[in-house]
Amino acid sequence: MNKIFINIAACLSSGIFAYAYLREFIGAFFFGEEVQLQTDNPDAPYYHNSLDLYLWNTLTFGLIFTGILGLAIYGIFKRKHGLVFLSFVLSMMSIFLMMFNGAFK
Repeated sequence: MNKIFINIAACLSSGIFAYAYLREFIGAFFFGEEVQLQTDNPDAPYYHNSLDLYLWNTLTFGLIFTGILGLAIYGIFKRKHGLVFLSFVLSMMSIFLMMFNGAFK
Protein backbone atom coordinates (compact mmCIF):
# COMPACT_ATOMS: atom_id res chain seq x y z
CA MET A 1 0.00 0.00 0.00
CA ASN A 2 2.86 2.38 0.81
CA LYS A 3 4.38 1.82 -2.65
CA ILE A 4 1.10 2.81 -4.28
CA PHE A 5 1.01 6.10 -2.38
CA ILE A 6 4.64 6.87 -3.20
CA ASN A 7 3.92 6.17 -6.89
CA ILE A 8 0.95 8.52 -6.85
CA ALA A 9 2.79 11.20 -4.87
CA ALA A 10 5.84 11.05 -7.15
CA CYS A 11 3.73 11.47 -10.28
CA LEU A 12 1.37 14.10 -8.91
CA SER A 13 3.95 16.29 -7.21
CA SER A 14 6.02 16.69 -10.36
CA GLY A 15 3.18 16.32 -12.89
CA ILE A 16 1.08 19.19 -11.59
CA PHE A 17 4.00 21.60 -11.62
CA ALA A 18 5.18 20.38 -15.04
CA TYR A 19 1.73 20.96 -16.48
CA ALA A 20 1.33 24.38 -14.87
CA TYR A 21 4.70 25.74 -15.95
CA LEU A 22 4.66 24.31 -19.47
CA ARG A 23 1.05 25.43 -19.97
CA GLU A 24 2.03 28.97 -18.95
CA PHE A 25 5.05 28.97 -21.25
CA ILE A 26 3.28 27.49 -24.28
CA GLY A 27 0.30 29.80 -23.85
CA ALA A 28 2.44 32.92 -23.62
CA PHE A 29 5.11 32.01 -26.17
CA PHE A 30 3.14 30.29 -28.93
CA PHE A 31 -0.42 31.54 -28.52
CA GLY A 32 0.26 35.08 -27.37
CA GLU A 33 -1.66 34.87 -24.11
CA GLU A 34 -1.09 37.86 -21.90
CA VAL A 35 1.13 37.35 -18.86
CA GLN A 36 0.39 39.37 -15.73
CA LEU A 37 3.85 40.63 -14.72
CA GLN A 38 4.13 42.66 -11.54
CA THR A 39 6.64 45.23 -12.73
CA ASP A 40 5.46 47.97 -10.36
CA ASN A 41 5.37 45.73 -7.25
CA PRO A 42 8.59 46.03 -5.21
CA ASP A 43 7.89 42.67 -3.54
CA ALA A 44 7.68 40.76 -6.84
CA PRO A 45 10.45 38.31 -7.76
CA TYR A 46 13.28 39.45 -10.03
CA TYR A 47 11.97 37.60 -13.09
CA HIS A 48 8.86 39.78 -13.21
CA ASN A 49 10.99 42.64 -14.56
CA SER A 50 11.03 41.32 -18.11
CA LEU A 51 8.87 38.98 -20.15
CA ASP A 52 11.86 37.11 -21.61
CA LEU A 53 13.27 36.39 -18.15
CA TYR A 54 9.86 35.26 -16.93
CA LEU A 55 9.40 32.90 -19.88
CA TRP A 56 12.92 31.50 -19.49
CA ASN A 57 12.29 30.83 -15.79
CA THR A 58 8.95 29.21 -16.57
CA LEU A 59 10.42 26.98 -19.27
CA THR A 60 13.34 25.94 -17.07
CA PHE A 61 11.18 24.82 -14.18
CA GLY A 62 8.69 23.20 -16.54
CA LEU A 63 11.44 21.07 -18.08
CA ILE A 64 12.89 20.17 -14.68
CA PHE A 65 9.53 18.92 -13.45
CA THR A 66 8.86 17.12 -16.75
CA GLY A 67 12.17 15.27 -16.42
CA ILE A 68 11.34 14.27 -12.86
CA LEU A 69 7.90 13.09 -13.98
CA GLY A 70 9.52 11.00 -16.71
CA LEU A 71 11.90 9.49 -14.16
CA ALA A 72 8.98 8.61 -11.88
CA ILE A 73 7.01 6.98 -14.69
CA TYR A 74 10.08 5.04 -15.82
CA GLY A 75 10.62 3.82 -12.26
CA ILE A 76 6.99 2.74 -11.95
CA PHE A 77 7.04 0.71 -15.16
CA LYS A 78 10.40 -0.89 -14.39
CA ARG A 79 9.27 -1.57 -10.80
CA LYS A 80 12.25 0.23 -9.33
CA HIS A 81 10.74 1.71 -6.20
CA GLY A 82 13.99 3.34 -5.11
CA LEU A 83 13.99 5.34 -8.34
CA VAL A 84 10.38 6.37 -7.75
CA PHE A 85 11.23 7.51 -4.24
CA LEU A 86 14.25 9.39 -5.60
CA SER A 87 12.02 11.18 -8.09
CA PHE A 88 9.66 12.13 -5.24
CA VAL A 89 12.59 13.55 -3.25
CA LEU A 90 13.88 15.40 -6.34
CA SER A 91 10.41 16.82 -6.87
CA MET A 92 10.27 18.13 -3.31
CA MET A 93 13.76 19.62 -3.65
CA SER A 94 12.75 21.27 -6.94
CA ILE A 95 9.69 22.79 -5.29
CA PHE A 96 11.98 24.19 -2.60
CA LEU A 97 14.32 25.53 -5.30
CA MET A 98 11.36 27.13 -7.05
CA MET A 99 10.27 28.84 -3.84
CA PHE A 100 13.85 29.93 -3.11
CA ASN A 101 14.11 31.36 -6.64
CA GLY A 102 10.89 33.32 -6.13
CA ALA A 103 12.22 34.82 -2.88
CA PHE A 104 14.89 36.87 -4.65
CA LYS A 105 13.88 40.45 -5.26
